[in-house]
Amino acid sequence: MKSNFPFWKNKQLSPEEKNEIMKETCRRLFITDDGKIALGMLLTDLKMFAEIRTEQDMALNNYAKFFIRERLGVRDTKDLTDFIAETAVSAGG
Repeated sequence: MKSNFPFWKNKQLSPEEKNEIMKETCRRLFITDDGKIALGMLLTDLKMFAEIRTEQDMALNNYAKFFIRERLGVRDTKDLTDFIAETAVSAGG
């Protein structure tokens, strides 16, 4: 696929097209072995898997949810299941 960078500066693209390119870019990145590690660290840092105890934790957790919805395009249970299946770390890895 031809690189679209820096797509966010392309004035011919609509916001919806830019969001779609970002989603595709993130999915390509996070499907790689290194990307899986980075995504896990990112979601952990954003308190996705932790109990929310402070307002800062809540803000981080809300951003994690935004990231999953908007940047990864996971909008419902089927999307989530499909994304987990695509990015699952193998038992040996």
